[in-house]
Amino acid sequence: MIDLGTELLPAAQADVIGLAVVRADRTVQQKVGHLVEWLPAIGADCCLCPLLVGMEAEMAALSEGRRDLIALSGVRAELPGLDRPVTAVVLWNSDQSHYVVIAMPDFTARQAEIMFESERRARRLMEQQLEAANSEVRFASLARTRLRLARDLHDTLVHSIIALLTQIRLTRHFLATDPARVSEGLAIAEEAAINGLARARDAIARLRMPDELELGSDVEGMLSDFARQTGAEVSVNIDDGARVGLQEHATTVQRIVGEALRNIEAHAKARQVRFDAVVEGTGAGGRLLVDIRDDGRGFDRATSRPGHFGLIGMAEFAELAGGECTVESSPGAGTLVRISLPLTAPAMKSGHGAAGASKR
Repeated sequence: MIDLGTELLPAAQADVIGLAVVRADRTVQQKVGHLVEWLPAIGADCCLCPLLVGMEAEMAALSEGRRDLIALSGVRAELPGLDRPVTAVVLWNSDQSHYVVIAMPDFTARQAEIMFESERRARRLMEQQLEAANSEVRFASLARTRLRLARDLHDTLVHSIIALLTQIRLTRHFLATDPARVSEGLAIAEEAAINGLARARDAIARLRMPDELELGSDVEGMLSDFARQTGAEVSVNIDDGARVGLQEHATTVQRIVGEALRNIEAHAKARQVRFDAVVEGTGAGGRLLVDIRDDGRGFDRATSRPGHFGLIGMAEFAELAGGECTVESSPGAGTLVRISLPLTAPAMKSGHGAAGASKR
């Protein structure tokens, strides 16, 4: 037998590498280790194997010293007898006048396989996470729709029914004390019902379109209408920089301010109302701060008010926009509604004076 070398033979016998000896006429003389099982059988022409087919000229150039080696990298596991990628090198041993084939695991190919498998696993995990996120989005969308329905029902039907109920009770009182005013009371009740129906239709129309498409009057217009309808003195102070924020969060601010004004009209009996809008901070941390303050009767926040969802709806509106709405009040001390909303559009710094201040 040909001596394959005292250093490489033990590694081949341990299947760490594969060794083979090929005679000068290209016939396989000896194979050690399963990493060279892809070579033809002993005594066969080595160029009969798929990897060396047609390489007779290269083998001759190797034996004649016209090239140093033949490298076969990334030998795939599909070859017979090969269960993992290997790199094979063919050398010419001029002392023994034979070829030596050394095969070793192709760590680069193996690492590529591991990388591809990791990538496939990561993709599967990402798909699972995306599916979970989609489920959460669908749930959040459903929850948002339900909250929106609840708020619109409160803003329309509940307010309208309360107004109608109040007028019916007053009319019943007239029936017993002043029958001549019954007709007037019925007319007012009819008007309340008509207004409630119109508001309900508006709410249904809003429910048929996305939030971002909802349209409404500007805040200053709402405050002006409130002052005209109630006779209360309304002061408005809007910093220049806050106007961008009011436009950015138009729907949220209008809904919260609208609910606050309804509460003032129905419960507070205030003589003065003040609206302030400023910008706090700059850049990504900037926030729009809106205050609606009245000098009305106030109320005890600790007292439970079953069936009243206006304050809850105000807080929910702010939360949907990434902000918060707080209410401060106590009996006899009026009420402060404060809205804080994040700004994403560029806004001027606050503190430039009450350029938008006006009195109505």
